[in-house]
Amino acid sequence: MTMKEAASTTTPSSVRSPYYLLAAYFVLGGLHELAHLVMASCFVSPSSLLFSSSSSSSSSSSSFVSSLWSIATVILRGILGRYSVIAVPADDLSLEGTKQMFITHFGWIFSLLLAVTCHCLHRHRGGKTFQRCPLPSSLLRDPALPVIAYLVALEGFVTDCLRWVPVRPGGGGTGHALICFCGNFGILLLNSSWLSVDGGKTALDVLEKMVSVTMMRGAQSGGVVTFEPTHYNYKQDHNSSCPSPPPLKGVRSRVVNAKRTDLSQRIRRKIVRDNGTPSLFGAHPRLKGSNHPLYADNDNNARLVRGFFGHTRFATTSKASFDGTHPHQWSPRRNHTVFSSRDASPALLGVENFITHNGDFEFFQINSKYYDVALLQTWLEHVLHHPMPASVDSAAIAGVVDLLRTQGSFALSARYALCVGLPNSKVEMEPSVPYPTMEEYEDIAKTFENVLMDMTTSGNHNNNHNNHNHNNNHDHNQCRDGKYERDKLIAAVVAILKRKLEVLPEKDVGDSSTYHTPSSRRGKASPSSSTAISTLSKFLSSAPSEEEHGGGDLHLFVRTTVHAFFDNDLLQTAKLFLENAKGSFGLSISSSLDAHRQVVLAARGQTMSIAFYPKKGLVCYGSEQAAVKAGLNYETPGGNATTDDAHSSEADNAVRLDLDDLGGEICLLDWGYAGDTQPAVSRPNRNLPVETLMNGTIRVVLHHQSKTCRDCHLSQRLTLLERNEFVKPLLDDCPDPILADIRDIPRVCSRIQDDWHDVGLNRMTAWNLANCIRARMKARVDGTIESHGGQVDILVTGCEVSLWVAEQFVADLQKAFPRLFVRCVSSNKLLGLFGQELAMPCTGFPYGKKSLEMKDPIIIIVSHSGGTFGPLACSNLLQSFSSSIFAVTSEWDTQIGKQLRSMYSDDLLSSRIFSTEVGVRPAEPCSVSVVATHQLLTNIFEHICVTIISDPHFRHLSGAVITEHDLQILERCNQENLKALEEIVGVDCQGYEIHERRGRTEKELRSAGDLWSEHILENAKAYIMSFIYIVGTVTAGYPLVTGIATAAGLNTDWAFYITRFLDSLIYFWLPQINVLILRLIQGRNLRHRMVGRTVVIGDCPWVAQAAEAFLSKIFACSYSIAGLNVLSGNPADHLVHRHTHRVVRGSLLVCGRPDGRLSALTSLEASTCLSVNQASSIQSIGGTCESITIGHNKSKLPLSKRAIYLKSHRPLFLCEKVLDDIDAHEDLIRQRKEKIKEEKEKQKNKNVLISLAATLTTRTRSSITNTGNHILELSLSRSRQARQTRSSASLLGAYVNLEKDARKRRNQNLGSHIGDELVTDVINTMVKEKQGIENARRLFNEIDSDGNGLIELEEFIAAYQKKDANISREHLTKMFEEADIDEDGTLDFDEFLKVSKMPNLLAELSVKNRDNRGLVQVQASRERYFGEELRKSVPPGVNSMAMSQSQHFSMELYESRIASMQRFVAMTVMFHQMGMRVQTFFPKISFGLLGYRMDRTHSIMRIATTASPVSGADVRERMDELRLMLKIEKSVQLIERAWKNWKNDQKMIKA
Repeated sequence: MTMKEAASTTTPSSVRSPYYLLAAYFVLGGLHELAHLVMASCFVSPSSLLFSSSSSSSSSSSSFVSSLWSIATVILRGILGRYSVIAVPADDLSLEGTKQMFITHFGWIFSLLLAVTCHCLHRHRGGKTFQRCPLPSSLLRDPALPVIAYLVALEGFVTDCLRWVPVRPGGGGTGHALICFCGNFGILLLNSSWLSVDGGKTALDVLEKMVSVTMMRGAQSGGVVTFEPTHYNYKQDHNSSCPSPPPLKGVRSRVVNAKRTDLSQRIRRKIVRDNGTPSLFGAHPRLKGSNHPLYADNDNNARLVRGFFGHTRFATTSKASFDGTHPHQWSPRRNHTVFSSRDASPALLGVENFITHNGDFEFFQINSKYYDVALLQTWLEHVLHHPMPASVDSAAIAGVVDLLRTQGSFALSARYALCVGLPNSKVEMEPSVPYPTMEEYEDIAKTFENVLMDMTTSGNHNNNHNNHNHNNNHDHNQCRDGKYERDKLIAAVVAILKRKLEVLPEKDVGDSSTYHTPSSRRGKASPSSSTAISTLSKFLSSAPSEEEHGGGDLHLFVRTTVHAFFDNDLLQTAKLFLENAKGSFGLSISSSLDAHRQVVLAARGQTMSIAFYPKKGLVCYGSEQAAVKAGLNYETPGGNATTDDAHSSEADNAVRLDLDDLGGEICLLDWGYAGDTQPAVSRPNRNLPVETLMNGTIRVVLHHQSKTCRDCHLSQRLTLLERNEFVKPLLDDCPDPILADIRDIPRVCSRIQDDWHDVGLNRMTAWNLANCIRARMKARVDGTIESHGGQVDILVTGCEVSLWVAEQFVADLQKAFPRLFVRCVSSNKLLGLFGQELAMPCTGFPYGKKSLEMKDPIIIIVSHSGGTFGPLACSNLLQSFSSSIFAVTSEWDTQIGKQLRSMYSDDLLSSRIFSTEVGVRPAEPCSVSVVATHQLLTNIFEHICVTIISDPHFRHLSGAVITEHDLQILERCNQENLKALEEIVGVDCQGYEIHERRGRTEKELRSAGDLWSEHILENAKAYIMSFIYIVGTVTAGYPLVTGIATAAGLNTDWAFYITRFLDSLIYFWLPQINVLILRLIQGRNLRHRMVGRTVVIGDCPWVAQAAEAFLSKIFACSYSIAGLNVLSGNPADHLVHRHTHRVVRGSLLVCGRPDGRLSALTSLEASTCLSVNQASSIQSIGGTCESITIGHNKSKLPLSKRAIYLKSHRPLFLCEKVLDDIDAHEDLIRQRKEKIKEEKEKQKNKNVLISLAATLTTRTRSSITNTGNHILELSLSRSRQARQTRSSASLLGAYVNLEKDARKRRNQNLGSHIGDELVTDVINTMVKEKQGIENARRLFNEIDSDGNGLIELEEFIAAYQKKDANISREHLTKMFEEADIDEDGTLDFDEFLKVSKMPNLLAELSVKNRDNRGLVQVQASRERYFGEELRKSVPPGVNSMAMSQSQHFSMELYESRIASMQRFVAMTVMFHQMGMRVQTFFPKISFGLLGYRMDRTHSIMRIATTASPVSGADVRERMDELRLMLKIEKSVQLIERAWKNWKNDQKMIKA
């Protein structure tokens, strides 16, 4: 018998049974979970591992039974449930990082080691040791055991490492469970089904969506606070008509975002940990109290409403830290004696206040003196006797709120009166007299409490016992609301305190040396009454006379305390703070005393919006206007209150209220408690109107800070969110937002063009813009507005990408109208000049208060988000300068749109908003938003041009260069642009992928992106290859050379040292060797540097800057081993000077080439190609930069790596047609020559061939000489097929030769008698000749037959028809009227000279830019090639190149408005492919452990809503000041004009 057989005979049959396999699976799984618990015990208390799941409500059970139940739960959970719960205290953040990783990964590592151990034991099962082992040891020899062990290890790796199963959160009530530019936001769940149906899951979905949208304002950290009962066994008296709410406590959940994590998901997980209850088997945890009666509907409506009040922070004054994360709280929770409005008897309640703040807090005023925040923070430490929780300015707001929110507590009210309410109250760094401690304030408050209790009980001696509480409440309310009762209370308290002060020892009065420091007295539990009164005496005086001298007065202290006790509720707190604070504020204030029924929101200098969803019972508020629309994307878990849309009233529609952030506004939301129908508002604010919303479930009280604010009913301020075509819902989440944006470009551009041709919002806004332009131009014509260099007619402003696009728009507009004063200025510069108390100089720019004389200019604010701080502040500030303000935004419903709608009436006829209808795009790399803005500005450009050139006076005044024919060409290119965009992005205008034949351009762009991504990833791949090689060779003990030598039998000593030396060299150069291997496999250049890559982008300014921002944001969160440096420059200007000295082997250069096939752009393309060649020619070791060109010219530069061709879908321009015809003619000649050559070989007749060749040569020379006059009219399809691909140098040479030939022929045709030549031919000659004006003067004198210096209509017609009788009298009359600017019926020399420079004027006279509906609309050219009608309309003899010069400006517009946009879109496609390849690489190689999102950056600031770099705190004050200054200036001018008129009248009377 063999040993194997003997071993098999000793194995019991029970080992092979299924029960054994199942038991082994559960035991090994339990050991896996035990490993988690053992590792966790190193970081947390072992008791938390056993008792984390014990129920807090089982108080009747004994501790022993509870312990046994907890141990059994842990064992069963680990064996059967296959998971473990580790409770962590709420304030312990240490397990968020490395420790959590150790606990999570220790389980599967332990299981893997255990499986390897079982495997090794099984391999040695035949040894003697195991032959005699008893049954328990023999179990280890079963071959099924290693398989089960590996299965458990694989399961642990999948669950712990890859997270392929749902994470089961758990936790207790006090912590969380670990399972192995800033913006305000918040929600109120008025409908109990948000909690009861799904435990708050959908509510958290809404909150997460709001956080995700608010993150666009910046999200380095964030947090949420919610209020819940201090204990859930609170017994509520449902039989009482006025039940009191349970005591509440704030639960604050805060996180600091990591570089590559999602803040919205982290906040949600933190909320679930802090406020959720554990659930088993992957179920979503329920929020605490979701099924508790306190949150359920009842008969007397005495239920709690769950609210979440949150904030995301983009740090401005300090680093993003946990302490600086909102919500902020200065004083920790502390019990105080509190009188509630529902019960006259006091109760001991916990008091804590929380705030969230967006903006900046600069100064606070006490007794008409401002103190800066740094001094205020130090002072608050002395006053509140608690150290500063954080150095951020928002924490100081929390401290001030602690001082101001005092209603119901005499102790807090006394502190308020002593610190803020006395004439001698002031802020000091080191107070000369220590402030009383909280214990001393409470002792002082007992006097007030006793007097109030005596007053409320004095009138109840004759009442029955059953009515005692009711009468108490009645008298308490009288004291709260009645002046007489308050005065009575004040007098009684003053008398008592005065007696106490009088009996103090004289040595204790005024002697500060007898007092302890705050720190020494803070530990005293209950100071004696004499100590408290003695402390009080240091701040007060009982002598009435001292009140008149400004000293502290006892009566004033008591009166201020009493008023603060009754009046300083949440609304009054916000009101007092904003009245005395300086800065910008988007504020939310909540308190544990008020959270059961109300919250206060405020806005001043920062936006705040509130959305009401009546059908859903939901209220959303936020600083980001788009965030409050999150409620539109989700349905109520239990169903809406009104499900039938046909029978729902207007009151059921969701609406939004935007607070007045300019004038400052405070909003109190009060949802009541236990049937209250009136909001809890103190006496100072009882005069404010109360509005009811949400079908009566919530009351709104609004307080305007600005007295000049327009009073309008709340219903007039509400914006309809549902059934409103102008309000776009938030987009659904998608895995790749950048790709979704890029693929949406054709649809968006098509929609903008279609909307422009319809009578919609943009057309109404365009109509208003045209009216403003006409009014402005009429004022210029009339002389009402002076014309000088500092004057501004049209001002365009914006920030970042919007500014760059606007700069191109202004450049085109200025070139079209040289004498129109058009300026593009950054919003930050405007704020620095006009929005500050001390103007900020614009160093390096010609902008100043004098150089920008803005007297009612037309202002266009370009801000795609509509919420960026600079443009938004300018929309307010510039109202002082202009009444004609327009905005270009992503949708009608934006913050800037709100400001303009408040400035003008809220109807379409006064619309001031141009909308791209793109909506909110959360991806930080901007693509579709840039293209959409550029597209809309193109349509606006066309409309402005049509408005101006339609009037001869406006055209003359503005010096118009653009013509209506230019606009027709631009519109044709604009419409054909959609086809080009479809081919670039691979998706058509309906959102469907295009056919493969049309997708060549996109494939080529993505192929280039793949190539460049390999450059970026080569170091990471080489690192992985090096890791595998080192681990493999070291583990095996045979490096490469040593292994080969050993296999070959070289075992000598000298071979040993040589092989080890060679292997050491391989190890040293291993990364470089792997890089070379990768380059060989991928076919890339071997001589590039093996370092991080730099991409240089070259194109026109707006494309280069926008593409640089796009690419740099894509790689903002990439790992350092795959990092990228991005630069940009203008290849036609400074690219060579700025960046060629940085060119190294492996630098990546992508350059956009203008379409040099157009004669106006040939030199520009040549300059661009020269820059690329110069950069590519700098070489080292035979290597240089890798350059790619993107453009519409097929020719490839010899030194570039690749030339990506963008297909043109426009017709040919006239200059292209000329070259095309020449190429076609030469091609025809070549074909004839080839045919003749064949005939030569066949016929062998030399004489015939010579004669034929001579005839052909003569014809060829004749046709080339007369190219300008007799070009062969080949078909367009034929010419396109025959056209050659020309380089930029070849194009430049061809056009220069054509121009020289045309000039030469003109000079030959000029004779000594000018009158014998055609008028038009002479005019075309004068345009190019140096003595053109003199020739025009001689021609003018010849036409002027009567010699009076003016050409009359008949003289003009006679001169033209004399030389060309085919020109109709009607055309000549129109030409004459077009030139007659002053409409006097004659042409002077200047007017005649203007006509002479327009050779295509006859063709323009037939242009009509109105559609069949009569709307002003640029009609697209219908020519087969641009200039076809021009060639037909001009008289014979006009050279084609001379005619093509009239198209030069339209070519420039094509480049700036159309071609540049296509290149930008092409770059986004290429860069997206680069980023996507790099982004998906790391999750693949790390099994999902590593990864980042390229649509986010580290700062996560899609919209810069914080003042940066210019503060906006003074905008409101500066607006009023500027308005006053302009009024005074206008008044002075009016008086000056009246005085001059009076003096002139007096002179005339005397005369």
